[in-house]
Formats: sequence, C-alpha cells, structure tokens
Amino acid sequence: MRIIFDTNVILSALITQGLSTRVLDICIDKHYLFISQFIIDEVVDKLKNKFKTKSKDIKKVKSFLLSTFTLIKPKGEKPEACRDIDDNNILHLSESVHADLIITGDKDLLILKSFKQTAIVSPRIFMEKYYKVH
Repeated sequence: MRIIFDTNVILSALITQGLSTRVLDICIDKHYLFISQFIIDEVVDKLKNKFKTKSKDIKKVKSFLLSTFTLIKPKGEKPEACRDIDDNNILHLSESVHADLIITGDKDLLILKSFKQTAIVSPRIFMEKYYKVH
C-alpha cells in the first residue's frame, strides 16, 4: 500500500514508543511511505519549539525521515477539503501519490474518513483493519 503518516503520528512514533511506533515499524517493512517538505518542516518545528529537541537530534530525525519515506513535491492545486487549512497539505500529498491510506490522529482529517481514493484512519484502526499477522 501507499501510505502517508501525518505529523502527529510521526512525532508520537518518535517520542512515545507506543502504538504509533509499532504502526510505523510495520509500515516501513511492508508498504511504500511518502512524505512532503511540509510534513518534514512541521515535524522539525514541533521538535524544536514544543519538545525543545537538540539540533543534532533533529538532524538525525530528518535523516531518518528522508531515508524511510519517499520525498514528494505535490503537483497541481492544493485541495480545500479540510477545515484546518494546514491539513490540506496532507490531502494534497495523498492526491499526488494516489495514496491508499493517511494515518493520522488529527480529528480534522479523521472526520473526513476518506479523500478521493485515500482512506483516512487512526493508528488503532490501521492495526485493527489493515494489519494482518502472518
């Protein structure tokens, strides 16, 4: 599957070592992951300003993101489907890569349930609905 992780799930995966970490680990091994510069910038901003992360650790996170996700510059017009205008950047990326899933904890995105061909799910729903144990 082609998957996009929203900023909040990436941050949760990096910081809490809980469900979001497990979901990311599963997806790294089994799926195609995409990211945009907007998401990278948002992750860096939150790490720097909200979590007071050291510069050397932020560099490590950026390196991890760029080695794990395929960086895409979304094409065309950004949609206006979400009430939080920043979240439209996530939808724009999903449209550009024809994503199957957006994994997010953001209620403004989750309320949409889907956008065009892309399902929008929480990490918990991903585990319940999409993750198959072999």
